[in-house]
Amino acid sequence: MSIKPYSRLALVSDESIQASILKEYLIRHVKMTVNSISIDEMKTLSSGEVEETLFLLDSASATKKSNEHYLNAISEMEMIPAEVLINVPNDVQVEALKIWPNLVGVFYTSDSLEILSEGLEKIQNGELWFSRKLCQALISEYRSTQTSFPKMSVELTAREKEIMQLLVSGASNSQIAESLFVSENTVKTHLHNVFKKIKVKNRLQAFMWAKNHTLNSLSS
Repeated sequence: MSIKPYSRLALVSDESIQASILKEYLIRHVKMTVNSISIDEMKTLSSGEVEETLFLLDSASATKKSNEHYLNAISEMEMIPAEVLINVPNDVQVEALKIWPNLVGVFYTSDSLEILSEGLEKIQNGELWFSRKLCQALISEYRSTQTSFPKMSVELTAREKEIMQLLVSGASNSQIAESLFVSENTVKTHLHNVFKKIKVKNRLQAFMWAKNHTLNSLSS
């Protein structure tokens, strides 16, 4: 079964002029269905709808109370939504991002709308969108605090091992596909299967799992 790219983008916000302007821009510039949704409405979505949706959250309008409301809501959902943060302060600390359980992209207040649409296209097709500085900080944080990736025996196929080695090297889905002479959909299918086997939710966690296992064990 091939993994479909995200087909929906949900702007999680209350109604406002700024949210309406952003929504209209996204409708014109991203290849996804774009809707606005409240936090309470998220709880009514089926697992299939959540799986195919990117949820866009605006840090500029977020409060401690609204963040708690969101986290309480998703705790009642069967599937953890894929989260994209926008209007994040340029000096954001990793600690402030750790509350988000399935963060796949971060856009700063200094990012243009063009960068936002470019990044969303990458995320839509299975990649992460973090600045190099933030990615390194997140990796360092996982290395220092994560104990959830034990040195366990996981049965990966030869092709899955090849893909994981390329993922560790920093290759994107398209680069992995080109290197292995397969389609991007095939790469996504393999990654989906690997994520299930190693019990991780996203590409960054898969990266850290692989870094915690020797290349020899992945090659054997």
